[in-house]
Amino acid sequence: MSGTLSRDVVIVGASVAGLRAAEAVARVARELTVTVIGEEAHPPYDRRSLSKAALTQPGGLDAVSMRSVARLRDEGVDFRLGTRAVGLDATRRELHLEQGTISFGALVLACGCDPAVPALLASRPRVVALRRWENLLSLRAALAGTSVSVAVVGAGFIGGEVTSALKGSGRAVSLIDVSPQPLGRFGAFVAESYAALHEEAGTAQYFGDGVVDVLEERRGRFLRLSSGAQVPADVIVVSGAVRPSTGWLESSGLVLRDGIVCDAALRAHEGVFAAGDVARWFNPRYGTRMRVEHWTNAAEHGRIAGLNAVRSIVGGSAEACATVPYFWSDQHNVRIQFAGFLSGDERTLVQRTADGSIVLYGRDDQLVGVLAFEHRSLFVELRTMLGGKGPWDRAMELVGATISAS
Repeated sequence: MSGTLSRDVVIVGASVAGLRAAEAVARVARELTVTVIGEEAHPPYDRRSLSKAALTQPGGLDAVSMRSVARLRDEGVDFRLGTRAVGLDATRRELHLEQGTISFGALVLACGCDPAVPALLASRPRVVALRRWENLLSLRAALAGTSVSVAVVGAGFIGGEVTSALKGSGRAVSLIDVSPQPLGRFGAFVAESYAALHEEAGTAQYFGDGVVDVLEERRGRFLRLSSGAQVPADVIVVSGAVRPSTGWLESSGLVLRDGIVCDAALRAHEGVFAAGDVARWFNPRYGTRMRVEHWTNAAEHGRIAGLNAVRSIVGGSAEACATVPYFWSDQHNVRIQFAGFLSGDERTLVQRTADGSIVLYGRDDQLVGVLAFEHRSLFVELRTMLGGKGPWDRAMELVGATISAS
């Protein structure tokens, strides 16, 4: 593509937030022209699968492709895949690509995040950060051979899922995190339960231990940790911090601060909206700005940003994004779920049974968060309470009654 193209709505990013935005536009305003810009050349796919079953099970991209793409194409949505956005003039409403420029009526930025691989590991072979399909293929190739040792650096939910998938396929895996308490922001009980879950599965754990060196020896590769421990690491999976993909927006006129700063309607500038991991928006439910890196948040952001993009063109009141953050993760045959928003000053109530555990988080007289290991039905009830004014006493009664009856 060369020259300048004009579109009503342009969406940068072809993952879940971008696709949900395209679906929203196509559903309410079929008369508008829509173009989706995707940096990866192949059709959009479900990135959640990269750290789960697709990691160890054979299968091609078709198995994880997003099924809505074909329908959107039939509805006239134009997909420009293998195309990279390199700049934006928000005032002139022009998006600059590696080849050509697109002028737009409204723009949705759903460009996600990039992995922050430590410099010590960045240039080495068989070091993988799972963000794209090509990363998965590289990891599969590196895992060829039954005696390959794997070190997962970063014990958050993605690191835990990778560890679980590899352990489930019979691999020897070490899980490393510089924090002494994995998932420490949820409290000591959750951190201890999470560590116990991986320990019971046979995972070697090194928490409160950072990587300080890489040792290449004849007998294999090892990570030397701050404690002096040497961890076998023929393959290294980095699953720690990420950074919003905003470098190309430095001269755009948008406010960038660990993401794209937005108002409650996900609006970053007149006619420009952000969605998903890259958006730092004002959530009116909690009265603060936040950036959330979870699939369900990206999906809801995409829907709202798409609708608000249409309304910025045809008229209408913008919808505020007042979502309750939510995530789930399956590890070692246990489902972990969380809903809510924590500031760190909450009181907690822990209920533990042989079937799992529930942690309630409260502030003043309200339930503000809930985390569950299993107890799936109870979690659904408690999550529903978070959508309104969930009284703390009612939540405690519900937990006590449900567990007593089980």
